[in-house]
Amino acid sequence: MSAPEGVRATALLTAYARAQESARPDRLFDDPWARLFVREATAFTGEGLPRMGMARDENISPLWHAFSSYFAARTPFYDERLRRAVEAGARQVVLLGASMDTRAYRLGLPGGTTVFEVDSGSVLEFKNGVLTRHGARATCRRVPVPVDVRDAWDGPLVEAGFRRDEPVVWLAEGLLMYFTAQESDRLLARVTACSGERALLLTEYPARMVDEATMTARATDEAERISAMMMANVVHSGPGGEPAEWLARHGWAGEVTDIAAQLRRWGRDVPDVFADAPDRVPVWLMAATPGQGTTR
Repeated sequence: MSAPEGVRATALLTAYARAQESARPDRLFDDPWARLFVREATAFTGEGLPRMGMARDENISPLWHAFSSYFAARTPFYDERLRRAVEAGARQVVLLGASMDTRAYRLGLPGGTTVFEVDSGSVLEFKNGVLTRHGARATCRRVPVPVDVRDAWDGPLVEAGFRRDEPVVWLAEGLLMYFTAQESDRLLARVTACSGERALLLTEYPARMVDEATMTARATDEAERISAMMMANVVHSGPGGEPAEWLARHGWAGEVTDIAAQLRRWGRDVPDVFADAPDRVPVWLMAATPGQGTTR
């Protein structure tokens, strides 16, 4: 089975990075379904993982090392904070742009928790098909909400059973960099309108747009250059500017860190594009609550 129209190539690259991380002896998390998404989307029948643009399983280039490090590092940042929020009583989790996220399956969330997965119908249909064929079972209640996250998703979310007056964790992983500043503001405004006092927002965005020259300079062959051009064309850089200021405009604040700091925390090397290069592009990670003080 191949991926239908609407399943972004970037979603499969993220799944690819999660599959590679899961295979490491020092892995930061385990996502056994990530490999299945890649293999079925590409109709690959060989061993391991297929070559997919910049993504490869051996002779990894600087370009793919940077992207895969980023995709892998943000995952445990979110996992840790989501688990803590659920342990503290949150029983609603909303995945905005859920894509190939399998947290309803792999985090061991308690049965009383509901995970709402907001994404386009074609994405959710592909994902559901793969999980069903391989006998995956969620540990909690999982509710797909088939609506594009750029549209007015709050109405369909409430219709699916979401309670505005109950504690909630909002997770927008790998999403805002594909949004313009205006789209990011609209998204956070909807999140704010749907949140009570006990809400947690987890998300990230790069400090600025990643230009084509920065990425293609790290490419080692034509397939990678094509991937780099594709990524440069879809990355809008989200809200832009300082994350604390953006959160504060909408009444949110909290923890702000970046990918480089998280990689160092886990003893991983930091690709220079995130830390040391003249054209470095910090990627902010945020865990915010309504009306709290900001920490760094």
